Amino acid sequence: MSNVTIDIKNREFLIACEDGKEEEVLELAKIFSERVSSLSERLNDLDHERLFLLAGILAEEDNKNLLKASGLEKAMTKIKKIADKFDDVE
Repeated sequence: MSNVTIDIKNREFLIACEDGKEEEVLELAKIFSERVSSLSERLNDLDHERLFLLAGILAEEDNKNLLKASGLEKAMTKIKKIADKFDDVE
């Protein structure tokens, strides 16, 4: 395991990641930091914890929308139904 230090809103956080994933983690942290900064500019009275929570929820919303748009969500549901039928056979 490796450690990387990320900076979000002038606060440093040391987080662990898999070896070789450091650059990817830093890139994702930069995107998250930009989202937090954008929210902070619009909602300047929120504390760090609430900003982070809101940024995380918005990121999950983005992920859900991407899954829907790509059709993967429906495919995953169908695959699960098929897998459940195999479980019933056993």
